[in-house]
Amino acid sequence: MNDNKNSQDKLIHFKLSMVAIIAIVAIIFATNSFFDSLIKVNPIYKGTVDERIAQIGSVYLEGEIDITAIAAAPKKSAKARSGKEVYSSTCQTCHAIGVAGAPKYGNKADWSARTAQGLDGLLKVALKGKGAMPAKGTCGDCSDDEIKDAITYMLESIK
Repeated sequence: MNDNKNSQDKLIHFKLSMVAIIAIVAIIFATNSFFDSLIKVNPIYKGTVDERIAQIGSVYLEGEIDITAIAAAPKKSAKARSGKEVYSSTCQTCHAIGVAGAPKYGNKADWSARTAQGLDGLLKVALKGKGAMPAKGTCGDCSDDEIKDAITYMLESIK
């Protein structure tokens, strides 16, 4: 009788173990399916690995290429931006809210002491920078004329 009960206990233990294993496998499968549905691969870019890891630039040693041909190549001249475009792209970051004492756009009181310098004086300050304002007011690719146009645009706001 004891052997019979012992074998029944083993059979019950085996059945419960199998149910537990099946339940764990089902949970793993369901979790995997759930998370697979959340992860989407970008279908827009289908480039190959070689395209994605291709080098961006090249290094040439002296004498490998003719640098006079490069120097003689015509330079691409960018169209000058208007004062409003320069202000909107860089100047407004500080001048719209008066960051670090910058005169606010359209605020006559903020600009009154500065307008006494005249446009040339303001241009000198803008090109060299002053206080918290860096040279060219963070517009490193702006020409002097574009900076001048941006200043003129800001000055027109207080008239």
